[in-house]
Amino acid sequence: MTQRALVVSLLALALAGCLSTQDQPFPLGDGDSVAARPGDYACLTIQERGAAKAERGRLIRLQSDRRTQYVFVAPDNSSAEPATLHRVADGVYLAAVAHAEGPGEDLYLAAVAADGASFRLYDPAEAAIAAAPALAKRSGATLAHTAFGDDLSGPIAAQRAFALAFAGDLENWRPTADCRLR
Repeated sequence: MTQRALVVSLLALALAGCLSTQDQPFPLGDGDSVAARPGDYACLTIQERGAAKAERGRLIRLQSDRRTQYVFVAPDNSSAEPATLHRVADGVYLAAVAHAEGPGEDLYLAAVAADGASFRLYDPAEAAIAAAPALAKRSGATLAHTAFGDDLSGPIAAQRAFALAFAGDLENWRPTADCRLR
């Protein structure tokens, strides 16, 4: 398990199953700094049916004005979007990636190893997805399932509360990528 920064650029690895928001409940200006080690990573992406694919990328940490962002760049230099990490529990973070084409962001879950040399990315499990609309409603947010993922809307504070509660139980998530510093 490594940095959430990987989560940011593992978008480039085409992870499905993220939560997409219409607003930015986790703005790029207020992320947590994680002891992830920048450098080259080898990642094994895990498909839901067990197929795996090896990928490589470089994790870069950007720091300015007490703000920390991460970028994960694939070897082909495909789009690299800045992301921020937001602590859910010890070593577990929501990674927020701002939409390049407009308002909103995509949210992923990452677990970073204590030594910062590896991380694991997660997608929500089917049972968690089925229960998520009720949790969103209790949080004051709205969650709608679409062909492309799950869209979260409502008051920003409600979206944030839902995302943190939803990410709070790793049992509701399945691993989709395992990345290690090379």
